[in-house]
Amino acid sequence: MDQRLTALAKQKAFELGADLVGVGNIERWSAAPPLMSPLGIMPDGRAVLVCAIHHTDAMIEVGGEGSPHEQGTYSYQYFMNSHLDVISYTMSKFFEDMGYRAVPITASNIWRYREYKDLKATFAPDMSHIYASVAAGLTELGFSGLAMSPEFGPRNRFVSIITDAPLVPDPLLPGGTLCDNCGQCKKHCATEAFTKEVQGEVAIEIEGHKYSRCDKNLWRCAWSEHFGLDCEADIPEKVDEPVILDKIKELGMRGGTMGCCLKFCLPRDKRSWDKEYSSAPIRKKGAVPARPNPDRGVQESILSNALSNGADIISVQSAADWAAMGYDLKPLLPDVKSIVLFAVKTPAPAPAGGTGEKLTGLSHSTGYVMNKCAFYTAAALEKLGYSGAPYFMGGLKQDPGKTAIENVKKVWTAAVNDPSAALGFTLTSAELTPTERRSVYGAKPAALNSKDTIRKLALELGADVVGFSSAKRLTDAINSVRGALDGERILNARETGSLWLNSLAEITESQRQVHVPADYLASAKSVIVLGVRIPKESSDCLGRHGAEAIGPYAFAQHQSHRTLGNAILTLNKILQGWGMTCVAVNDLANTGSVISNPRGAFPNIFANRVAALCAGLGTITKGGFVNNPQFGTNLRYVAIITDAELPEDALADIHGLRSKCEGCDRCLTHCTVKAYKGEAAVQVDGHRLKFGIVEQARCDWALRYGLIADEGQKWTGSKTDVQPPETITKEALAEALAKRDPILRIRPCVAEMCAMACPYTRSQVD
Repeated sequence: MDQRLTALAKQKAFELGADLVGVGNIERWSAAPPLMSPLGIMPDGRAVLVCAIHHTDAMIEVGGEGSPHEQGTYSYQYFMNSHLDVISYTMSKFFEDMGYRAVPITASNIWRYREYKDLKATFAPDMSHIYASVAAGLTELGFSGLAMSPEFGPRNRFVSIITDAPLVPDPLLPGGTLCDNCGQCKKHCATEAFTKEVQGEVAIEIEGHKYSRCDKNLWRCAWSEHFGLDCEADIPEKVDEPVILDKIKELGMRGGTMGCCLKFCLPRDKRSWDKEYSSAPIRKKGAVPARPNPDRGVQESILSNALSNGADIISVQSAADWAAMGYDLKPLLPDVKSIVLFAVKTPAPAPAGGTGEKLTGLSHSTGYVMNKCAFYTAAALEKLGYSGAPYFMGGLKQDPGKTAIENVKKVWTAAVNDPSAALGFTLTSAELTPTERRSVYGAKPAALNSKDTIRKLALELGADVVGFSSAKRLTDAINSVRGALDGERILNARETGSLWLNSLAEITESQRQVHVPADYLASAKSVIVLGVRIPKESSDCLGRHGAEAIGPYAFAQHQSHRTLGNAILTLNKILQGWGMTCVAVNDLANTGSVISNPRGAFPNIFANRVAALCAGLGTITKGGFVNNPQFGTNLRYVAIITDAELPEDALADIHGLRSKCEGCDRCLTHCTVKAYKGEAAVQVDGHRLKFGIVEQARCDWALRYGLIADEGQKWTGSKTDVQPPETITKEALAEALAKRDPILRIRPCVAEMCAMACPYTRSQVD
């Protein structure tokens, strides 16, 4: 075992924002079911690194007051999941860069709702982060089944990374020392999940330590928190999937809730009460402020962190000044003294006149960065003993609190005067010095080489590869395949059904229009292509081993693109500060499509293939996707078109990187819907590369609309499996979409099985 490697890994995780980091040796999962075990995902793994982020106490103590449906500041749990995904993904790349293999597991939302094969668990993830936190020595189980840490009780969220790195395991907590069976979870559970349909208690045993919990009915637990049913309505004595669906038809949905088991739970030694502040117990903090105002250096550090994280405007103001204007912030934080407002803007929009068809949307990235600034400002102040509550412009539907948020939104929106900006704020009991800070991206120093600096910046921002092409080289290459791809028939579905109940869609038909750089930016001179890798083991384990998991690959599909979005959000602002006009595009030539995913639709493996080829990042294989010399086909790309003249990179060894394609048709024969219909050839700098092209409506049937079990849906336990007809019509697609699994259709997990059959993607065993 390697103590130094373990220390470096933990240090990296803490730098990324983790509050707790622990290691469990893989043997601690020997009794776990293979279908939800790290051993089932990576049989030769050696350890699991587990990272936790602590909810700020105000999120728990102020959120959910009045009604669990009024989440308020607790809504920042969604950011916590997003950032845990960043930590998991980044740590897997850390291990790969150190020469080891790793599989990052997503924080949430990829699971099997129903029993699957011989796995009797419901709402089963690929592996349980709760179990992992216990096995890594971070927590014990409370009666509720939540993981309780000595520092924060259950006020943590976790993420895990499986690796074959020889990490040193942490000692286990003894078990039975944190939960004192105070009964608060039983008393306050709105759905009575701990008193009805309970099958006693169950326990896990790890290295002689026993950890017990209540064996509750998770369908009852999910009544409100997952399915959005009114937790204050009459709940039947028996709750299961049919009952849930029937009640949604009868009652409709009120919205998600804050789990009261979390809100009212703390270890005895951390528990105190102040019923005027919160109905929930107050956590005794590890620090007590010496005075109302933090040191100047501390305040400057907090603001500098937010600016370096990507805030464009920060405004620190006194709550007393807001009260003097008639705006009371106390319904959002009873002991509020200061408000810190954040705005994160998008880069300048594309010039008028260009196509907007495949422009990269950055709303998730701007929201993520703003939320990161607000959350970590609140967390930093809490570590000093002050209270801190992060808010975005929502989370409350009724007073008290709704009016306060609306007032902040009105004032801050007017001050920022940018409808594209993501806006949020942090309230704190600290008396902060009023100030305003703005990020200004200045001109490039003359001594810097533009191309080298851009590459360095992109890599620092999260890209794994960066390449450059002239707009002319790329235009010529795209035009060489235009005849084979232009005019392809596309079927577009717009969901019109009701969540959980029915899957109805309005179908329209369009034709593919192949694009060149000038279609987006008339003055285009260069194209910068960024690639982010999918961890090799995430592809290699897909559907294999004891876990039969597609979750790690589905996670990588969305997180690779989210990493790209976060990178270009900052990179484009920097380049525009240098005086360059920039346009980011998901699929510049528009020769790919999208893939369905639990986080939404994301560009598929065919997107930006011609751009990556021309930027020297690889070749196009027989299957029509890019093979990179370092990462194989496990890269996803975004293109930035600019009016700057940047030297283009040399092409890769485009013929040598296709050597395995000779005599191999695995990609073509493993397409589950037989979508490959012919061949095209792309020409670049005198080289000619043939590749297979697909009937897009048929490919989309499997990937965009997730209708085929063998394309990955079967591994989630989904009942969806509708084979395409010989001729795919609008009517046929609408009829097929109506047959999707009502529960799992909102969490579709699919994979490009053509690429999974490629030896450049992963090892082949058949």
